[in-house]
Amino acid sequence: MNISTNPWVWFMGIGMLSLYSFIYKENPIYRLFEHIYVGASVGYAIVTAYGNIVDQAWTPLTTKGELNLIVPIILGLMLYTRFFKPIAWLSRWPMSFLMGLGVGISTYGMLNSQLIAQSRAAMMPIIAKSGDGAFLLGKSINNIIMVLGVLGVLFYFFFSVEHKGPVKKMAGFGRLVMMITFGVAFGNVVMGRIALLLGAISDIFGTWLGII
Repeated sequence: MNISTNPWVWFMGIGMLSLYSFIYKENPIYRLFEHIYVGASVGYAIVTAYGNIVDQAWTPLTTKGELNLIVPIILGLMLYTRFFKPIAWLSRWPMSFLMGLGVGISTYGMLNSQLIAQSRAAMMPIIAKSGDGAFLLGKSINNIIMVLGVLGVLFYFFFSVEHKGPVKKMAGFGRLVMMITFGVAFGNVVMGRIALLLGAISDIFGTWLGII
């Protein structure tokens, strides 16, 4: 065993064990480190926000003469007018601007990623060929499964068509594809959480206690 002598490593290890103690039951040690974590996160966010204001607004405005930054600075200051009742209405302008900008960006991102990009990805050639024209069996099979899976899911949710005969079989295949997709997504989530747990165990028994 080669236990670390770094006090920050000890703080890390004790903090991890304290937070994991919540698995047994809530206790004062857990609450202590929970407050430390929340306080440190808030402090880090405040310092980061102040640094962004200085680096991206005040410094370019005063040293580089970028006068176009006056508008976002004024809008940012107007957000604080909500603390003063006589002029609290001024905070609605920057809030409306932020809401509109957020809706516009998120709408474009959702349409581009969930509709346009996925539609383009589904429009693939059934018979795949390499650059020199050679037939690619494996990729062709993947493409066929991909196209059939998309069609099956569309048939499953196309409620204006009665699920009978071939349509019912295609809809059943679409349901199977969805179940497989949901299972893979859940498996990825579990793997991600297990990876975090293994990282914590490695920090405790490796970096801190020097057992592994």
